[in-house]
Amino acid sequence: MKYLKYSLALLFAFCAVSATAQVPSGTFSYVFTNTPLWDTTGSFTNNSTADTVVILDQQQSAKGLITGTLTETYFLSSADNFISSGPITAKGTVKSGVVGASLKESGTMTGVRSGVAFTATYTGKGTATLDPTALTILVTGPIKECIGKQCQTTVVSVTYTLPADMTGNWTLDTDLTATGKKLSGTGTLTLSNDRSLTYLITGSYNTKSEVAKLKLVGQGDAVGTSFSLSTQGTNMVLTTLKGKVLGQTPKIP
Repeated sequence: MKYLKYSLALLFAFCAVSATAQVPSGTFSYVFTNTPLWDTTGSFTNNSTADTVVILDQQQSAKGLITGTLTETYFLSSADNFISSGPITAKGTVKSGVVGASLKESGTMTGVRSGVAFTATYTGKGTATLDPTALTILVTGPIKECIGKQCQTTVVSVTYTLPADMTGNWTLDTDLTATGKKLSGTGTLTLSNDRSLTYLITGSYNTKSEVAKLKLVGQGDAVGTSFSLSTQGTNMVLTTLKGKVLGQTPKIP
């Protein structure tokens, strides 16, 4: 009987150690199709008439800041044409769930108007709105053009087409190592345009509730961005997520 009690005690102790040791580690991947992240880095062309071509080349930082150049070529005839080019700056925004940006632009314009050559400067400001259904960006706002001291202001509206594969879907791949109940590792966020951002992961796992709480801190190009997430079970099923990246704030649930 004493031997049986001793054996049962050892068995109980073994089970307790095994339960404590079942802290998940390895690779875990999450795919997001209903919580979009939009990276508008790239070169975009307007949907306009054949005589006007506007090309927007821009880069969006992980913090949501946008820089780039805007080039417009207008050719109606040899007596009426121009080309303009200059830098743009913008900051990504999310208002009532709509992704956009507030932007500023400036530059120079040279060409011929009514047969007379001219050189002008321009400044402008406006708003950009992303349409996830049409995969377009609509930019509207006033542009002030000046030839010497003579200036005029017009309101313009330009629509740019996004690539067909830029869907806003993204994935988060994590590679975790367990040390006791502590978790550490790395994460990679991959956007629909194939851009990747890397993260350093720290966290913990509760062996009783099987809840993991993780903190992802951006590295490299992702510095200044972060995520917090919770998972359930040894398969690390995602239950909550919140963060800020690209000027947007994805959240689950």
